[in-house]
Amino acid sequence: MTARIDMGLDSGGNPVAVDLEELLATRLLVQGNSGSGKSHLLRRLLEGSAGYVQQVVVDPEGDFVSLSEAFGHIAVDAAEYSLTELARLALRVREHRASVVLNLEGLEIDGQMRAAAAFLSALFDAPREHWYPVLTVVDEAQLFAPAAAGEVTEEARRTSLAAMTNLMCRGRKRGLAGVIATQRLAKLAKNVAAEASNFLMGRTFLDIDMARAADLLGMDRRQADTIRDLARGEFLALGPAITRRPISVRIGAVQTGSKAVSPKLTPLPTAPTQDMRDMLFA
Repeated sequence: MTARIDMGLDSGGNPVAVDLEELLATRLLVQGNSGSGKSHLLRRLLEGSAGYVQQVVVDPEGDFVSLSEAFGHIAVDAAEYSLTELARLALRVREHRASVVLNLEGLEIDGQMRAAAAFLSALFDAPREHWYPVLTVVDEAQLFAPAAAGEVTEEARRTSLAAMTNLMCRGRKRGLAGVIATQRLAKLAKNVAAEASNFLMGRTFLDIDMARAADLLGMDRRQADTIRDLARGEFLALGPAITRRPISVRIGAVQTGSKAVSPKLTPLPTAPTQDMRDMLFA
């Protein structure tokens, strides 16, 4: 079975599609600063492929839980389960080929790393007879595969990084197709990022991230400056599942929504100062 997922339009108004079977074999890296449309892109990919392949989403902000209403994904609140229970649940996910969203929103970053590691490791360790294809999406991947030690415990960092490395480096033979998204390429472990063969690079401002994005896209430094000028929802695409030459893609509309919204100006209250004081100190 072949499937091509419509992602949007290129600069000439032509449709741009992702070859799903090729993507399962070659993995995908999405990069873009906050507000670039990265989560919107992931949602477009997930919605378009939901009817073709099992999906597992590691969701640190709870943004993708809405997929459960429209597409039948099972939302799993990681804060309600122990690490052992999460691992057991992951094994059942592979056995029964259920699409799930692992919602990590209720946990601190250390707990998020441990929960994601337990779940991903169990997906990886599933029995051979359950190695069905799974599109495995990890949002904010720099949290789970950090390039350097941070404020979390060393044990949590090592466990999470090992699970992400297995997903991206060794997961393909076990049916796990990694799709990772990050705000900062420079903060993402290089051995995890290097395993992706497909790239969708959004708006980026920091020189170090632009340089890494340009290197992955095969662009020189002069061309790299164009990454700064990308509009929200516009990405540079390259890879065997998308295109053999870098092209610009404006991501199309989605069906489901995220609870995250862009800040918008709203009128300030007009209550007199004394009334406001009374309300504050009542």
